[in-house]
Amino acid sequence: MRRVFCLPAIICVIVGVPLRAAARDVYVAQQGDDANPGTDEKPLASIPKAVEVIRGAGPGTIWVGPGEYYLEKGLTFDAQHAGTAEQPLVLRGSEPGKVRLTGARTVGGFRSITAGEAQPLVSPQAKEHVLVADLKEQGFPPLGTMPEKHREHGQEEVVFGDRPMQSARWPNEGFIEFDKVIDSGASGVTHWVSRTVYRPGSFQFPGERTKSWDFSRGVWLHGFWCYEWSDEVLKAASYDRGSGELRLAAKHAYGIGSPWRTDSKHPFYALHVFEELDQPGEYYLDRQNNRLYFWPPGDITKTPVRLTLCRQPLIRANGSAWLTVRDLTIENGCDAGVVMTDCRHCRVEDCLVRNMGRSGISLSGSRVAAARCEVAEVGSSGINVHGGDRKTLTPGQGSIENCHVHHVGRLNWEGGRCAILGGCGNRMANNLFHHGPTGAVAYGGNEHVLELNEAHDMCIHYADVGVFYTGRDWASQGNVVRWNYIHDVAVKGGSGSQAIYLDDCDSGETVVGNIVYRCGNRGVLLGGGRDNTFRGNIFIDQPIGIHVDARGPRGIVFDRSDSWNLLAKCEALGYQSPLWKERYPRLARTMENEPLQPLGNSMHENIMIGCKKPFDLKNGVNPDWLDRANNAEWQLTDFPELFEGGPPARLVLAKLPAVWQKVAGFEPIPIEKIGLDLTANRPLRAGE
Repeated sequence: MRRVFCLPAIICVIVGVPLRAAARDVYVAQQGDDANPGTDEKPLASIPKAVEVIRGAGPGTIWVGPGEYYLEKGLTFDAQHAGTAEQPLVLRGSEPGKVRLTGARTVGGFRSITAGEAQPLVSPQAKEHVLVADLKEQGFPPLGTMPEKHREHGQEEVVFGDRPMQSARWPNEGFIEFDKVIDSGASGVTHWVSRTVYRPGSFQFPGERTKSWDFSRGVWLHGFWCYEWSDEVLKAASYDRGSGELRLAAKHAYGIGSPWRTDSKHPFYALHVFEELDQPGEYYLDRQNNRLYFWPPGDITKTPVRLTLCRQPLIRANGSAWLTVRDLTIENGCDAGVVMTDCRHCRVEDCLVRNMGRSGISLSGSRVAAARCEVAEVGSSGINVHGGDRKTLTPGQGSIENCHVHHVGRLNWEGGRCAILGGCGNRMANNLFHHGPTGAVAYGGNEHVLELNEAHDMCIHYADVGVFYTGRDWASQGNVVRWNYIHDVAVKGGSGSQAIYLDDCDSGETVVGNIVYRCGNRGVLLGGGRDNTFRGNIFIDQPIGIHVDARGPRGIVFDRSDSWNLLAKCEALGYQSPLWKERYPRLARTMENEPLQPLGNSMHENIMIGCKKPFDLKNGVNPDWLDRANNAEWQLTDFPELFEGGPPARLVLAKLPAVWQKVAGFEPIPIEKIGLDLTANRPLRAGE
C-alpha cells in the first residue's frame, strides 16, 4: 500500500513545532475593513465580525490589534464556537495591555452650565465648574430608566479616564441615620429574621436638607433599612415638607426599621440627586432630557469622558467548549465583563476587567477557569465560578487562580464579594482580595478547596459578615479552607466581622492552617454547625479567637417554608443514598443525634496569640460537646519579633515557624506559597 506523507507536517514534527494546520487565525485591527478576508495583511475592522467568521470553523485564534473597540451589543459565542484539547479557540489581544474592549462611548461637546440650569445646585462652586453635554445631539441612545428598587442597576454610568465617577449624592462621604420609623410596612418577625412585608414603608427624614430637592426628578436612597447585613437602593415616592415624612416607592425585603427596637439607628445616603452635584468627580444624568451634568476632576481636553452603554455582558458564551479569552482589557459596560454559561474547558486568562456595572467574570460548567486576571471597580462581585453536580458529587474542576480582585461591590454591597464558588469540587487558590463592602469570599456546595489566598481590608460597610463565608446548609460538606492569610479588617459594631464565618448551622467543613491577624471581631464564628474541624490555625491580636453558639434550637424548624430548610436541602441531594452515606457518614446520622445542637466539632493545635478571649462559648453550648485539645495561648508580648513597623504593625509571616514549632503535632503552613504567584504572570505576545 502506497502512503502519501505531507512534507510540512513531517518538518513540524521533526523540529518540534506544534501542528496547527486545522486552526485558523483571524486578524482584527483599527485600520481594518470588515470586507477584508481577515488576514494579517488585510484584517477585519470589528471583533463581532471576526466572531461571526470563525463560528463553526473549529480551532483558531482571533488576534485583536492595539486600540479601543466599542462593543455596542457585546460579543456572543455559542456551541458552534469550539476548539479542541490540542488547539483551543482563542480570543486574544496581540499586545497585552494595549487592547481594550469597551462598552462605552466618549462624550464630547461640553459647555458650561447656564445660570438657569445651575440655580438649584446647593454649591456655589459647582455653578462655576459643572459642564453639560447634550447626549441626544451627539447621537447617543435615550438613557435608561433607573429601577425603583435595586442594588446594581444596569444603567449608564460615567467614567473619567479609567475611573468610574460618582452619581451626585449626599452626604458626599459616609452616611446619615434615621431612628424614627413612621410605617415599617411589615409584620413582626415570622421566623429568625424574616418578616412579611405588606407595602413600602416610611420614616422621618433627619434634618432640613431634603427641602431643597426636587423629588419630581427622582431621588433614591441607599441604606441598611432593617438589618446591618442587607442594603438596598430604594426610590423615594414622596416627601412631606411639613412633617418630614419620606415614603419609599418600593418594598424592602425586611421592611423598614428594626423589628425588635424602636430607637435603632439605620444608616443611609441620598443618591442621584441633582441639587447635590457639589464636588469634582460627581455627575448627574438627566434621564428625561438625555443630558449629562458633570464636574470633572481633571482636564477633559486631556482625559476622555465616557458613558457606559452596552447593556449585555461584553463577552458571553453559552455552551462553548475549549474557548480561551486572554490578554484583553474588558471595561466600561452596564452589565458584566465576561459571562460563560454551561461551558466546558473554557478559560479567561491574563485579562483586566474593570468598571463594569455588574460582575466582573462569571463562569459555569465543567473545567472553567479564571487565571492571572485582575478585576477592579465592578458594580457587584469580582469572579464567580460554579460547576459540578452536588447530588452525584461530580467535581466541576473549575478554578479561580492567581487573580487580583479589589475594589468590588461599588453598587451592590450585599453581592460585592471578590470571589464566589458554587457547585461541587472547584478550587480557589493564590489570589489577592481586598477592598470590598462585605466579605471577600462566599462559597457553598461540596468538596471545594480554598487555599493560599490573601485577603485584607474587607467588610467595609457590612456587619454580621465573614471574610470567608458560607452558611445555612447541613449538606455543604467536604469543603477545605486552608493556608489563607486574612488580616487588617476593622472591628465592626452589631454582630461584627469575622475572618471565617460558618453561618446558621453550616456543617462538615475543614478549616486548617489559616493565619488570622487583626481581622475584625472574631477569627472564627461557628454559628451552631456540626462536625466541623478547626486544626492548626493561628489567631493573632483578635478580640475573640473562636466563637461557638447554639442557635439551632432557635433557628431550625422542619415544617416552615420560610425556615432554613436544612433537612429538606439534604433530602433534595439524596443524603441517605449509598454514595452520600459513604462520603459523609456523620451527616447521615444527624437526625438520630440531637440535630439542633452543635455536636461533633473538633479544635486541635490552634494557636492564639494576644486574643482577649481565645474561645467564646455562648449560652447553650455545653463545653463537653467540643473536642478541644492541644491548643496554645500566648500574649503578644511573648513574641515581639513577629511584628514590624506600624502602627498598625506588620506581621512577619516568615517568623511564624518558630512559634508553631512549640506546639506538638502542628502541621507546618506553606507560608511562602500564600498569595499571588507573580512569576506566573507572563502574558504572551502575538507569535509566541
